[in-house]
Amino acid sequence: MDAAHPTGRGIVVAFDGSPGAEPALDWAAHAARRENRPLTVVHCVEAADIPIGPPFLPETLPSEVRADAQAILDVGVARATAVTGPELVDSAVVVGTTAAELVLASKDAGLVVIGSRGRGRMAAGLLGSTSYAVAAHALCPVVVVRGGWAVHPGPDHPVVVGVDDSEASHRAVARAAEVAAAAGAVLRIVTVGHLRSPEGWAYVEDSRAGTEHSHAVREHAQPILDGARRRATAHRPDLVVETEVLFGEPGHVLAGNGVHAGLLVVGSRGRGGFAGLLLGSVSHTVIHEATCPVMVVR
Repeated sequence: MDAAHPTGRGIVVAFDGSPGAEPALDWAAHAARRENRPLTVVHCVEAADIPIGPPFLPETLPSEVRADAQAILDVGVARATAVTGPELVDSAVVVGTTAAELVLASKDAGLVVIGSRGRGRMAAGLLGSTSYAVAAHALCPVVVVRGGWAVHPGPDHPVVVGVDDSEASHRAVARAAEVAAAAGAVLRIVTVGHLRSPEGWAYVEDSRAGTEHSHAVREHAQPILDGARRRATAHRPDLVVETEVLFGEPGHVLAGNGVHAGLLVVGSRGRGGFAGLLLGSVSHTVIHEATCPVMVVR
């Protein structure tokens, strides 16, 4: 495929020059190169920080603010271009709030990538308010990258996807298969059954010594895993797929299974979620606890 002719809907990544934004930028750049997608690096000047009134347009910024924003953006573009080459990278300075601008950009994007912490007052939290808002409201898949460096899917780092047979789960499998195929990674499809036994019995259940309940859970889960495997390999017969039934609280178990993964993929809301919630408890837990990049698929 000719890298000079990128395909598909593009990737948008937020960059504010903070340490938390650099791994997200790196992950997005590698994804753009891997999938041959155009990458747009966005720097948002927070409207509350500048002495101007509406309309909030980049050209209305004071010259020193505009220069500072462009300098930060230039750093991000240079870092991304070192991975992708210049033909895939574009950039933009926007004015407003980062969350709102990324959600707006998600209408036309194929993927939005964001770090877990930025420069703002929520930086000390487990998950910044911006990351949570984007994951909850974006109209395309969102990848949240935590920690001080980016782990990428590949031969040594599988793509793990949690499934529960919901529509969001089906879309998560499709996107996870796409990433795994492009990265040459194993796709690991897992489903998590709740335990009725005390938590201390989790190892016994998980090692298949089993109880009547655990066997019933496995029998119920197997058709879900088989269906997910069929969807993943329908157009990718050479994709290596592994499946497994795990036991415990789904969010915690999935997050723990991301330790060695290059990407952990979840649907935004599974069968157990309330219809009014934009982000379910499982996806919420996973993006808070997983140490690898997490993709939330609506």
